[in-house]
Amino acid sequence: MSVIPQENSKSRVRILPDDLANQIAAGEVVERPMSVVKELVENSIDAKSTRILIEIEQGGKKLIRVTDNGSGLSLEDAGLSFLRHATSKISSSSDLEKIVSLGFRGEALPSIASISKVHMTTSADEHLGGVIVLVEGGGSAQTKETSCPRGTTIEVSQLFYNTPARKKFLKGDGTESSHITQVVTQHALAHPQIHFTLINNGRKVIDVLPTDQHLYRIAELFGAELAKELIQVDTEYGDYRLEGFISSPVYTRSSRSAQYCYVNQRFVRDKVILHSTQQGYSHLLPKGQHPAIYLFLSMDPKLFDVNVHPAKAEVRFAFQQEVHRFVSGSVKDSLSGSKKLSLPMDHSENRYHTTSQSRQTDHRAVPASNFSEDQSSTRLSSAMELLYMDSTECSVDRESRGIMSPQVEIFHEKPSAVSNLIYSEFEPLGQLDRSFILMQGKPGILVVDQHIAHERVLYDRFKKAAKNKKIEVQQLLFPLTMEYSPSEVELLIHHQDSLSELGLELELFGKNEFLLRTVPAILKNNDKEEIMREIVDMLPAQKHEEALFEKFEDILIMMSCRNAIKVNMSLNLDQIRKLISDLQETEMPYTCPHGRPIALLYDMDSILKKFLRK
Repeated sequence: MSVIPQENSKSRVRILPDDLANQIAAGEVVERPMSVVKELVENSIDAKSTRILIEIEQGGKKLIRVTDNGSGLSLEDAGLSFLRHATSKISSSSDLEKIVSLGFRGEALPSIASISKVHMTTSADEHLGGVIVLVEGGGSAQTKETSCPRGTTIEVSQLFYNTPARKKFLKGDGTESSHITQVVTQHALAHPQIHFTLINNGRKVIDVLPTDQHLYRIAELFGAELAKELIQVDTEYGDYRLEGFISSPVYTRSSRSAQYCYVNQRFVRDKVILHSTQQGYSHLLPKGQHPAIYLFLSMDPKLFDVNVHPAKAEVRFAFQQEVHRFVSGSVKDSLSGSKKLSLPMDHSENRYHTTSQSRQTDHRAVPASNFSEDQSSTRLSSAMELLYMDSTECSVDRESRGIMSPQVEIFHEKPSAVSNLIYSEFEPLGQLDRSFILMQGKPGILVVDQHIAHERVLYDRFKKAAKNKKIEVQQLLFPLTMEYSPSEVELLIHHQDSLSELGLELELFGKNEFLLRTVPAILKNNDKEEIMREIVDMLPAQKHEEALFEKFEDILIMMSCRNAIKVNMSLNLDQIRKLISDLQETEMPYTCPHGRPIALLYDMDSILKKFLRK
């Protein structure tokens, strides 16, 4: 039984007007300009377009225009498309079990129109003419006939103009445009047969021609150098198929920014898939590093549910553990180069069909079959010591790198971290294992980690120079050309001035390339391209002060770490004294920038006690 409130009733429950209800619902669909681009591009893909042009101004806050050559809409359908839950993708509840289109809710256009001004021009047949639809702030759609080519153009202007509370939470133009670039990149990867173009404030950011090869699209978006490091994945089992590419273990990133996973060509952020890919690499990755991943999982639509959230970025699998085992096993098999999958699944293995192969490059994945389970960890640790010592020195302890240090078992008492001693009261004795400085004094024996002590010295020095804008720079004789993805290019443009203050002078060169002209002098002997890759992974998407401060602190620490004295490096007594003297002058001489103790004290009282002395 339904109850309708009387005109003079005192009921506090009211039915919201349609325009207000639409604005509330829009909050789930339209979070920022990127959400608008995502929904409009998905509509263009569903319309079987072969060319999609996206134009934005001021990070999409002023204007978003998406033009395609898809199927278009008739006069009748164009007017209906702005009504809530009006869709051509599904017609009954049973259709929700077999969704094959990107859109299906019928919420995108009315949600967008409720918080902006929308101008749509569309035609299903250019010979029969087209229609213009105008909607402003969720009002009634105004339509009129026109002549236009087949396809659809939708202009969204003044986003959130009638919801100022939402508008004030938008970030700067650079941040918003970076999010848009990222979502266009996601769709361009999944649909290489479509010509995508993204223009930001008149500058062409993405322009990828159609191809039938995913690898070509990856190379065009992320660079040929990355593409050379990829290993093909092509595995099929029952209702599941996994295709795509993963990087060899020698190519890693400090973030997951180069990981793209799709289910039936829909980009998803799914923990099951991400965890399974990481598990597929097992012990092949150094600590804190992540591979590049471009994987496309296909399955019967009935085996997963995309109707979880209006943003449609989350999915639920009917057989989650089976998907996890399939993906992790496929990744592991591709890395090993094996022609046959051996997955711990409750099915006969003869139903697998695998065509995994490595690209012919100078950096091959080490075949897993060459290692036993017991041997792999030790032998790989030695390899990683050579490959990654520079980049992981700060975050990986000596045991995890497989370096065996002499063991001191004199004391049951643990040494204490130094927090208030004066280093000058200790006299250097020499080195332990060419990695630790030994010093003696009245309080006892002091053991100093030479690497993190020097890291603290360099960090304080570099931080002070950056604060005073007096960083010593090294001019490169030949500028270094570096290629990045479109979203990374937007990020670098976003932070170009701030990076210049750190001694990194970058100049945009071509569409997706930069010229590196200067570096901080302390990094002149390091791998500049590798350092820039680490920096790009660290840069924040936001440009507000707190995020910048935190991330640039990380960059300063990374630069200091990369140039600090390494373990297994011999130092004479004069070098030791100079390092200890410099350490004493720092603001925090007892911990490294990561917070680890620089020195440990073996107390003299404990030593005397062990020798039965008072």
